[in-house]
Amino acid sequence: MIKLAFPPALLASIGALALTSCQEAAAPPAAPETATTQAAVEEPAGEIDVKLPQMVCGPNGFVQPEDTRESLAARFGAENLAEEDLRWVDSTETALVLYPDEPATRAELFWLDKTSGGPVYVRVSGENSQWIGAGGLFVGASLADIEAANGGPFEMMGFENHNSGEVVDWLGGAFAAKPGDMCEFAMALGLPADAASEVIAPVSGDPGKTYRSDSPEIRAANPSADVLAVQFFDQAR
Repeated sequence: MIKLAFPPALLASIGALALTSCQEAAAPPAAPETATTQAAVEEPAGEIDVKLPQMVCGPNGFVQPEDTRESLAARFGAENLAEEDLRWVDSTETALVLYPDEPATRAELFWLDKTSGGPVYVRVSGENSQWIGAGGLFVGASLADIEAANGGPFEMMGFENHNSGEVVDWLGGAFAAKPGDMCEFAMALGLPADAASEVIAPVSGDPGKTYRSDSPEIRAANPSADVLAVQFFDQAR
């Protein structure tokens, strides 16, 4: 079993969300415990099973549509939040960063033009990130894994513009927002560091062009998950 260490405030918040979700349905009566079943579920000494922080849309997500800067500070501790000017599209925006000095649990929250209420966009990235996205995906997940979790191909931007590799349509797959949803799982893919110029060129020539993930050009480029995110919709949507 993997041993993981997360900031206590993050684990406490995840636990509270999980407890709330579990309380929505009554638990079935527990079966009598036997020596056999007890032995089967015993954990090796010194190892702890920790639920990973989730970058997902819904009740298990660490940020909810109604969250504010104040509620996040109360839940995670104001000392674990910092404002930073970060890259956003083709400019910079001020973001609220959770655990700014912890690559494993760092998350960036953007309010953009909103002056109150919850964030518009939350993202995580970096090779050391331990956030888990929808479908069990993680930063670095392969193209095949992303398609399998979505239940089919998706549409994405090429790698020439400021929205490089961004998924623009899940094409009706498992990650596509349903009517009434308040948010949607989002992602941007990146090219391998050693990608050859002959596979980069076909997906980088036109800044406005989109590609299906099952197209020959994208298959040859073989991108992987670079950014996991949650996009929140305006409640008037």
